[in-house]
Amino acid sequence: MIDMRKIQQDMPLLEHYIYLNTAAASAMPQPVVDEMTSYLQKQASIGPYLPSFRQETYAQVERIREKAALFIGATKEEIAFVPNGSVAINYVAGGLQWKQGDEVIVLDTEMLSNYVPWLALQQQGVQLKVLKTNDEYMVDLYALEQLITPQTKLIAFAHMSNAAGALQPAKEICQLAQQHHVLTLMNANQTLGLTPMNVAELGCDFLVACGRKWLRGPEGSGILYVREALIPTLTPIMIGWGSTQWDYQNNAYSFVETAKRFEPGCPIIPSIFGLGAAIDYANNIGIHHIYDRVKQLTNYLIEQLATIPGIVLYGPQNSAHRLSITPFNIEGLSPDELTNALAEHGVIIEAGTFMANTIMERNQISKMARFSPHYFNTFEEIDKAVSIMKKIQAKAQDS
Repeated sequence: MIDMRKIQQDMPLLEHYIYLNTAAASAMPQPVVDEMTSYLQKQASIGPYLPSFRQETYAQVERIREKAALFIGATKEEIAFVPNGSVAINYVAGGLQWKQGDEVIVLDTEMLSNYVPWLALQQQGVQLKVLKTNDEYMVDLYALEQLITPQTKLIAFAHMSNAAGALQPAKEICQLAQQHHVLTLMNANQTLGLTPMNVAELGCDFLVACGRKWLRGPEGSGILYVREALIPTLTPIMIGWGSTQWDYQNNAYSFVETAKRFEPGCPIIPSIFGLGAAIDYANNIGIHHIYDRVKQLTNYLIEQLATIPGIVLYGPQNSAHRLSITPFNIEGLSPDELTNALAEHGVIIEAGTFMANTIMERNQISKMARFSPHYFNTFEEIDKAVSIMKKIQAKAQDS
């Protein structure tokens, strides 16, 4: 059972706003903020390099590494801390050993960060192939298998699209890839902290995710998971202390044997501490409770939006395929106009392309508005947002 009163007490912004924009970034719970500020205050009081303090700081980083690993069913050796999902994707794109003629498959629902890094590999003779999803924006496994050839090296897919809200059959995609000896990268930026996740069960080779969205961690936090057997095959695109061993006498170097090889230089300690607190917060609620709550909110949101005349919903029309992210437009209202008007009434959503140009092109639009409720939202907040939109619509029609 989710304790909504406690959760809402931990969110000062709810005193002023209805926040329905977690797909962009979520507001941190107060305990996450407290964990970060406690570290920063202590660091300001005694300095970062008091030996006992520094030792305890790095010990805490390793405890959080183990916590992050358990959260997704990995081992701590397979986890690297990264500042965001884009950096993690680039570590994989830049670290794999590519050959002329290798192929990468992506979905036609990807946004820039999980499309352009693979597009850039064309300069090395790598071919980018785009799989067209079906009418529900879902992967057709038969169509995917038809696209795989002996040259296919990697399938990179978003677990859930940021501009369609379609939750892909990740386990089935990874199983199909394994059957053809193809690697998989799952972009979990829109699902870490929202859905139950176990990389061992999913069978993905790489997983990338930021902490600032559904996990409700701080900006500048994220994880890169690399399956242990693949760590030695992935060459880091950056080198620094902590990730590298320097044999000065022999003028040589080597990378550490764990995923820490992808952490050059000083860690972003406050963000890592905040990430750890965010994992604790999600665990205290229960990831299955979070998923169930958001599913209920999603179904209710779709029902209420359908009462607005002239509304067009993008993404899956079958609500069983959608989770939270609900993009839409209303005839006669520009997405920016609608978003700004809602903000004036204290309701925060977002409008834009969300850097998902293929989805804009598919729907023959230039922009869309987007709701993305999380577990801290309520049915009453959705009612209020929809009611305000109807008033905005009526006012626009009268003017």
